[in-house]
Amino acid sequence: MRNNKTLTKQALQILSENLATAVILLNQDLQVVYANDSASELFALGPKRFIDQQFESLFNYHTIDVKRIISHTLIEGSDCHQHRADAVFLDSRHAKITLNSRRLMLENQPFILLECRALDDEIKHDKASHQMHQYMAARTLIRGLAHEIKNPLGGIRGAAQLLQYEVDQQERDECATLIIEQADRLTELVDRLLGPNQLPKKAWCNIHQTLESVVKLTTLSNQSNITLLKDYDPSIPDIFIDQGKIQQVVLNIVRNAQQALVDGGQITLQTRIRHHMRVHNKAMKNALLIKVSDNGPGIDKALRDTLFYPMVTNKEGGSGLGLAIAQTLIDQHDGYIECESWPGHTEFNIYLPFASTK
Repeated sequence: MRNNKTLTKQALQILSENLATAVILLNQDLQVVYANDSASELFALGPKRFIDQQFESLFNYHTIDVKRIISHTLIEGSDCHQHRADAVFLDSRHAKITLNSRRLMLENQPFILLECRALDDEIKHDKASHQMHQYMAARTLIRGLAHEIKNPLGGIRGAAQLLQYEVDQQERDECATLIIEQADRLTELVDRLLGPNQLPKKAWCNIHQTLESVVKLTTLSNQSNITLLKDYDPSIPDIFIDQGKIQQVVLNIVRNAQQALVDGGQITLQTRIRHHMRVHNKAMKNALLIKVSDNGPGIDKALRDTLFYPMVTNKEGGSGLGLAIAQTLIDQHDGYIECESWPGHTEFNIYLPFASTK
């Protein structure tokens, strides 16, 4: 039995030393009592220079909230996470790091287990990926705009040429009407690109009444034998929203799902309450979740990261403005909309904050 225990300790030591994550153990005085090889590599310090050092002395500069680690982790026993903290190490290297802290009780003494990871490579990759997505979205937007603008401009030019030589008043009136119609079409396109220009008219309402209106509208247009399921939480209280705008958002998503399913399939409308969420660096104590999911083919992988950009669509004849407008409407409610999709499943999650008072 003793050999098995020794083997277990050795195995744990080997496991710890081969972790890619830097692991540091601090005592209650914030002195380093253990650091694995990845920690030595991250901080560029050998074991002799690491052990017994004060945590603060491992940096030339940092933005780690040490007081929070002491209060939350050491005293309260709560896990603590800090993301993208700045760190300048003793050799003057700068890095963005993510740090997790957890309290451990060893031999009846409290210790702080720190897990640190440099994020610089990830940040560079994300930045490059984001720039590429922006470029592709801008390219798609320009092509879509060119296509949408070219047709009415051709009609306007042709009508104007006819006006130059047409002497018959009726023909002149028809040309003028055509010019006005095509100019109005361009104006409508620009207005749709700019998004909704009216502030939401909010009122207290039952979200399920709003969703039932969507169900009725989609049932009338259901030509493909699609099953619409409802999974409502009846305990959800009234919410302060513009009922018409939220209905427009959900209706757009449900109709997109109907078009993706084509023949048969299932769409589910679900409502839940979510607690202690953080969206756009804003804390939501309580939020309403409206989930629209379907069992269709999923969204093309090439479109997922730019899905809410204008003019991005894989539907023939689609403008690609529906989801861009939906995001604007949700933003007007200080909410958040996200999409998850893989083959056989797509879901849109809409989060709306509950007002503190009614």
